Amino acid sequence: MFLPRELRSISFRVALIYTVFFLGSVLAILGTTYFVASSEMAGILRSAVGDDMRELRQAFRTGGEAELRHEIGELGERASPNRFLLYREPNGPLTGGNIPADLWRDGWAKREISADRLGQSADMQEAAAQDPSHEILLLSLGERIGPFEIMIGRNLHDLHETQETILSAMLWGGLVTTLLALAGGFLISVGPTRRVDRIAATMRRIVEGHLDQRLPVTGRRDELDRLSGDINMMLARIETLLASLRQVSTDIAHDLRTPLARLRQRLDSVRRKQRSLAEYEAAIDAAIAESDAAIETFNALLRVAQIEAGTRRSRFRPLDLAQVVEKVCDIYAEVATDTGHTMAWDSVEGATVDGDEELLTQLLANLIENAINHVPAPGRIAVSLHREGDDAVLAVADNGPGVPEGEREKIFRRLYRLDRSRTTPGSGLGLSLVAAIAELHAGTVAALDNAPGLCVRIILPLAGESR
Repeated sequence: MFLPRELRSISFRVALIYTVFFLGSVLAILGTTYFVASSEMAGILRSAVGDDMRELRQAFRTGGEAELRHEIGELGERASPNRFLLYREPNGPLTGGNIPADLWRDGWAKREISADRLGQSADMQEAAAQDPSHEILLLSLGERIGPFEIMIGRNLHDLHETQETILSAMLWGGLVTTLLALAGGFLISVGPTRRVDRIAATMRRIVEGHLDQRLPVTGRRDELDRLSGDINMMLARIETLLASLRQVSTDIAHDLRTPLARLRQRLDSVRRKQRSLAEYEAAIDAAIAESDAAIETFNALLRVAQIEAGTRRSRFRPLDLAQVVEKVCDIYAEVATDTGHTMAWDSVEGATVDGDEELLTQLLANLIENAINHVPAPGRIAVSLHREGDDAVLAVADNGPGVPEGEREKIFRRLYRLDRSRTTPGSGLGLSLVAAIAELHAGTVAALDNAPGLCVRIILPLAGESR
């Protein structure tokens, strides 16, 4: 069966379920009130009948038959339209009261007296006339006191009217509550349904390829806003990754096309004319070198991917990062000197971290190589290590040309190179590998202005303080 979207929404279903529980609670309260009130009123009537009968018994005990007759007379004068009395002598002609003699019952009795049986009592006819059914629901107590059979009764008409009024209030109250709840549930579901429709429309546009679209956030900070905010962050991350993937694909194509084209051109040049054995050997060596460069690029990409996958964490152990720094600096000091640079690592403080020594060695080596390759000689390279709180701070600073502020975050992307012509040596994966190793060790990497030059700052958690 077709239903409007608002009536099929979760909000409306929740409102409907709440309505059922609320209505059940209301009916339980009213039902309890009904039964308690009915029992209380019936108890009052029974008590009144019992009190009358007790007065008659007391009169007979104190004054005998004469006093009983006097009390019956007093009771008869106090009779109200819904208060009835019957007394008679057993097997005797004397009968009194406003209840027909054939209605006598011994003990408590409750019965309906129809209009055709009320002809002998004007009081009962008058009382019956007040009821739409023209009947009397008689609650009576019959006892034998002395020689008399006495019955005292009350009309339960007022009690029934009260019960019907309460029942009617329960039904109308339940009906009105149900209608209000349904209307409220419908109104409540309109807003969320429209917001979900807008979210769904945005999601369809994103699926069509509009990755710059974001889910609407109203600012109410409710569940849909929080969900939309999280999805928007995910979409932003996906958009960044896809843009990076496109950039990497383009860079890979560019980086590999150049050596492959150069390789083909050299081989084609060698093939065009007869050459000496030495020339053939030189051409083959050049081809091997070009192939090695391409293979090295692929190996570097695979290495970055493996590190980012976290497979090397199984090799982590506590190690003193200062020993790694001194070992790497000892190795690269001569390289720096041979290229006309000076390298200093005097400011090295002991710092134990949980990590892979081989990867941390490569991290520092990449940073030093990067400085040696990009800082014009004579340059100055300084390596430092110290502790700040629960972190170890490793820094490699130089006095070279530095990196423009807008490019500093990008240099850690794979295959990203400041030289957009890509004519300088290198694959653009060295700093990417540094960032991957730092992230694997729960650390961070940042490129800072060394004024002049560049300072790459690595922050790693000390052993036992992994984030």
